[in-house]
Amino acid sequence: MQWTHDDAATQCSVEVHADKRRGVRVIAVVGEMDVEYEPDIELALESTPLTLRLVLDLTRLEFADSTLLNVLIRTHRRRDLRILGPMPAQLRELLRVTGTLGFFHVCDSLEEACAP
Repeated sequence: MQWTHDDAATQCSVEVHADKRRGVRVIAVVGEMDVEYEPDIELALESTPLTLRLVLDLTRLEFADSTLLNVLIRTHRRRDLRILGPMPAQLRELLRVTGTLGFFHVCDSLEEACAP
């Protein structure tokens, strides 16, 4: 499943991959994410069954504003969320400045994100 928006200013896509054998759904946010793409990311996150571990892959994210921060916080409040990094320095700084970096489980590999 993939959602893509494309215009002259920005491009963002959301890719969803399920690995039922490992009991995980990986949602990759690719490109530049802002408020325009929030509904796509929310749909992908909220459609993930609670029986699957949710991994948000930010390794191909180029830019994100506070919209993604809000999505992360809302999702973290509802369920276990693992973030696959490394995340962009700009997003890491946003999380650090807002005091939210420690709220999230950031993993260096998919294997780590899938571990209990």
